[in-house]
Amino acid sequence: MAYYFMRLLSLLLSVLAVFGLTSPAPEAVMSYTEEEIALLDEYLQYSHGAAVSLCKTKDDATPLWTGTADDLCALPACAELAEAGYVKYAAYIAFAEDGNQRLKVRGAKNAEITVHYNELRSERYSPVTAFKKNVFYRIDVAFAYQEGDSPSFEADSEYKLSVNYPSFGGVPSEEIKPPTDIHLRDPYIMAGPDGNYYMTGTYDPVDWSNTKEIHVYRSVDLTSWQDLGAVWNFERDATWQKKLLTDGSSPIWAPELHYINGNYYICYSLGWGAMNGSVLKSVSGLPEGPYEDVRNSAVFDEIDSTFFVDDDGSVYAIRGDGHYTKMSRDLKYSLTVRRSLKSESGQPVGFEGCCVIKLNGLYYLCSASYTTHYRADGTSYQTYDSYYAVSNRFQGSYSERRLLLVNGGHGNLFVAHDGTLYTTLFSGPLGERPGIAAIDVLDDGRLRVR
Repeated sequence: MAYYFMRLLSLLLSVLAVFGLTSPAPEAVMSYTEEEIALLDEYLQYSHGAAVSLCKTKDDATPLWTGTADDLCALPACAELAEAGYVKYAAYIAFAEDGNQRLKVRGAKNAEITVHYNELRSERYSPVTAFKKNVFYRIDVAFAYQEGDSPSFEADSEYKLSVNYPSFGGVPSEEIKPPTDIHLRDPYIMAGPDGNYYMTGTYDPVDWSNTKEIHVYRSVDLTSWQDLGAVWNFERDATWQKKLLTDGSSPIWAPELHYINGNYYICYSLGWGAMNGSVLKSVSGLPEGPYEDVRNSAVFDEIDSTFFVDDDGSVYAIRGDGHYTKMSRDLKYSLTVRRSLKSESGQPVGFEGCCVIKLNGLYYLCSASYTTHYRADGTSYQTYDSYYAVSNRFQGSYSERRLLLVNGGHGNLFVAHDGTLYTTLFSGPLGERPGIAAIDVLDDGRLRVR
């Protein structure tokens, strides 16, 4: 009954908003605040500069020398420079003003400038390439070098450089205690329509090539969990999946349990090389199943699928680093072409493990990504973190990403039956055990882990 009440309330508020009878939803905080920019500047004290590779030729896969320079196109003082015939730079750059910036490399022949938006998308810089201020873009600069050259990099406005993608804020997961000792990665928790909570995730991943079962756990208080058993087992239940995986492996991972259109569905990832995803439907209408495939083939060709149901009942499948499609009512097929959820600058929030939730009229996109952090002594370390961005529309564009939880891993946002917002996590000191952390929603719509 709780689920149906929340859906009815959401639809009622939507109708009232159309007639102006409710307070308007707050505007999403798209740009970084002055406090956040100050944190970025603090990060740059340790990460300032650009990575440099000196090569004999353009296609040389083994550089003569690698290191850092204070600026793009600044030449390092080293013996290998005399032998180099090609120089490559890579840096994250943020401009002080919006616009094209008219980027140039002077004093070098045939210089190439490339802008990267994520691991998979990049483009050659051109006169129509636009940048947003105070947003860091990965830029590569490369050119042929001859002894005596004095190259320099120019832009219309001032800019800041970082060897790594800068990060700021977030709460360390060391402060969060796991509620259970269940061995589970990629934990996903939902508030069920029956008043219970249900959790699933990558089950007992001792051998990553044989995570063959999907388990569902039930709780009334988010603390004590009952294992409802293997609701799906590769050897017992797989059909077409066995034809897809012919190397003897059975990697089933990152499952999520969703209650959609009056029934329970599980979306999950399948295979290492294949990188597919599919959907299971509860035959009994109960979270413990049994489950069957919605169709006799993979539904997605990407990993880490999830579902989001908007106020109008539209169901969207999101996967990878934010790709989405609108789904048919039976969740068998995509009804639209694949598009991407991304920030105003065109960059994704993370590279995997996305989820979307709507709160107080705003859409929150959460995703996982690796981050380089710096200690006070200047040494660095890497963590697997949880990021989020906010928008006034599901389709976006979204704000630039903000760090929610350091070592937050692949988790999800969910609202408890008492209205409290939580995030799940498993990384960091928790190891492969699920954790949950309560989140406060600030007046301006930003999130903060308690």
